Amino acid sequence: MLRRKRRTMWKVMLGLLLLGAVWQVTVTAEAKPIQVYVDGELLTFEEAEPVIVDGTTLVPFRTLFETLGFEVEWNSGARQALGIRDDLIIELTIDSRAARVNGEPALLEVPAQIMNGNTMVPLRFVSENSGYGVTFADRGASYAIQVSSDGSGEGMGDNGNIGNDGDPSIGEPSGGAEPYVVKGMAVDGQGKPLAGAEIVADNLLLYNSNAIAITDAEGRYRIELPPIAVTWNMSASIKRKMNGGEFEVQLTPDVDQPFAGNTGAVRNFTWDSSAPRPEGCYSCAGKVLLYMADYADPDDPLLPPPDRERVELTLIPDGPLLDGSSGKTITAYGENSGDGFGLQDVPFARYTISARYVPDDGEPRTMLVRVRNKGEYVESVTTDFQSITSGIHHIELDVKLPPKG
Repeated sequence: MLRRKRRTMWKVMLGLLLLGAVWQVTVTAEAKPIQVYVDGELLTFEEAEPVIVDGTTLVPFRTLFETLGFEVEWNSGARQALGIRDDLIIELTIDSRAARVNGEPALLEVPAQIMNGNTMVPLRFVSENSGYGVTFADRGASYAIQVSSDGSGEGMGDNGNIGNDGDPSIGEPSGGAEPYVVKGMAVDGQGKPLAGAEIVADNLLLYNSNAIAITDAEGRYRIELPPIAVTWNMSASIKRKMNGGEFEVQLTPDVDQPFAGNTGAVRNFTWDSSAPRPEGCYSCAGKVLLYMADYADPDDPLLPPPDRERVELTLIPDGPLLDGSSGKTITAYGENSGDGFGLQDVPFARYTISARYVPDDGEPRTMLVRVRNKGEYVESVTTDFQSITSGIHHIELDVKLPPKG
């Protein structure tokens, strides 16, 4: 009986050992090594090995930046990794999809993050924004990535390092471009997902044959394109209500270039009220127009009337901007536009507005203001943008100088 129990226990232990061996082989098989080459030279990461997260390759921050010629900084308070090279600055904030390149907002598929004490950053984003080309290839037993300083992103091919078989569309697994598919996400200026944004794929060959999708709760979208040989251009917008008005705002694409349907594309969009208005986007911001009520100097009718170009407007946000972010006080002079004279590209919000007259010679003087053709003149007025027509929103003001004394 004792001998039989020993044999049974030995079978159980042997089974566990075999199961453990199978499990170990499975884990090893799934965790493919990732080899990164920079201009054909294998890059060694001493801090941590590269990993793929949701289709994006992350590598140790310091090694990558220094290899590409950057000086590196770490801002512990803001949890930011910075690379500085000549006139190029790349800023990556831990766990935020909102990055910046020379101060301009950019969107990440996967944010920089800390793994086992190491700061890991997206390889493709850093490389391509540094002027390098990137090629990803699955070699079966491992992944191989070529980073090329000539911007081509072509693999090494013949010398056995990397070969992409001449296909420049190879992307990282599950996260790159797919034939006849365009996908991506939309976020605000803080990197938070935008649900309900309308994404439009515009067929540049056939009129009125757009494909449209709406972003989900995670800000993501996916559009299946028809398998025809045409080129597509992408745009996106989102509608929001504020203080009784509805505004449709165009979102800024991370890549503003057409693509061929057979290669597919990844196109991400950002809504950032603090960013400059994209060229040609008339619904991205509003205008504050001013009209001079003075046809003569209020103190001496024989003197020239006040010059509207010397009127300084100050706009103080009365609450958050349309995108929910905190606005900044705007102090500026007007300029001419097709709609009239005033301030251009003003983020949508409710504002308290005042004005000063600042002559070339003499002391500045407080002006009186009112909403165009409404009410009494006062030293400041609080008002909202009004919809003039679809996509065009104005605040219109009358301004005048009070008499001295």
